[in-house]
Amino acid sequence: MVSPLRPPAGVYNRRHFLRITAAGVVTVAAGGVLAACDLGSSATGTPGESSTGAGSSPTGGAATPGAVGGTLSLFTWAGYDGKGVKTFDDWYASSGIELDVKYISNENLLNFMKSPGSEKWDGSSVNQGDAEYFYAQGVTSAITAAEVPAFNDMYDFFKDGPLFKVSDGVYNSVPWTWGPLGINTRPDKVPADALRSWEGLLDPKWQGRIGTYDSSLNMISTACSATGKDPAVLTAADLNGPVKDWLVRLKPQLKVLSTSIGDQINLLVSGDVDIELVGLTWFTAQAAAQNVVVDFRIPDEGTYGFVDCFFMTPWAPNRANAIAFANAITSGDTGVALLESVNQLSTVKSVNDNVKADVFDAYTITKDGVPDAVQKLKWNKSWYDSAEYASIEEWDKVWEEVKALG
Repeated sequence: MVSPLRPPAGVYNRRHFLRITAAGVVTVAAGGVLAACDLGSSATGTPGESSTGAGSSPTGGAATPGAVGGTLSLFTWAGYDGKGVKTFDDWYASSGIELDVKYISNENLLNFMKSPGSEKWDGSSVNQGDAEYFYAQGVTSAITAAEVPAFNDMYDFFKDGPLFKVSDGVYNSVPWTWGPLGINTRPDKVPADALRSWEGLLDPKWQGRIGTYDSSLNMISTACSATGKDPAVLTAADLNGPVKDWLVRLKPQLKVLSTSIGDQINLLVSGDVDIELVGLTWFTAQAAAQNVVVDFRIPDEGTYGFVDCFFMTPWAPNRANAIAFANAITSGDTGVALLESVNQLSTVKSVNDNVKADVFDAYTITKDGVPDAVQKLKWNKSWYDSAEYASIEEWDKVWEEVKALG
């Protein structure tokens, strides 16, 4: 449901990006949004207690070897399970896996995974900004390239990046899809030459014509892109200075804060707004299905990106199935089908080689240009205990202060 400029219940921010997608898929009835080795089916850990532990030298999974088949319990964003994508449905059937899935809504994912009852979950999803922190908190299990060979075919940024890599061949999660975030518009109302930059959003002619997702992490990352700051290393001085100042200037332009991307696409299609922030290529396909043209633009100043990662819990009751799922989303026909269903890019070169060209066209990225495109993006990181950089709690505070302005 769309709400005017009021904070919704709960905390909605970039570290829950795919949770946002869940609500959108339910509202707009999309296909899948997201997108084998035999390892253990018996749990050896308990919720909130990693069998490897932060600072240790993990060498593999937390469970003992076992066979694929039976239940796979996922707590994830709608569509990231592949349900409804024929190739993926066929894979579940042929693997003998019965999917037990709950879709994330407005939960704090870290708290959820530390709560009673979380012992049933085999896996979930995490944004790159929180991958290290979740691992340190003991809710994600180490996973190796021996278990998921697609690690060896990933672009260097994902294979060797410190956000994901624990040690050689060992990772805190499986980064499987990525892309830039930008601006969606109704081009019949907003010609391409009329809006080419983040700064252009502040033009008085767009007042009351812009919607955005109510998300501190996304909005502050957007402001970082607009002001030339890096959301991975944002200081408190920059957060409370140029970044907040830009958001204060943007606020009068906003007509609606949405609590799901489903709200956002509905607003664009209905014509209630002409511009949406936290822009996704997913919107273009969803609008086209309703015979409305919506485009995706990357502003001239550049933008920030997202990497969505699948993680396994250290206590996974069905770890073998979770490993098989990790392989399915990062390789072969299943990986291709899932990426095409969400209109997003893979972290794995061999998957991207087989993804249809119009997925790349939506991002104006060529298949050979992925390494360069990744390097040009900014990547947010959530800080919790840094003396040098602003914490995610400070980000939340600034966004709430901006929203409270008259």
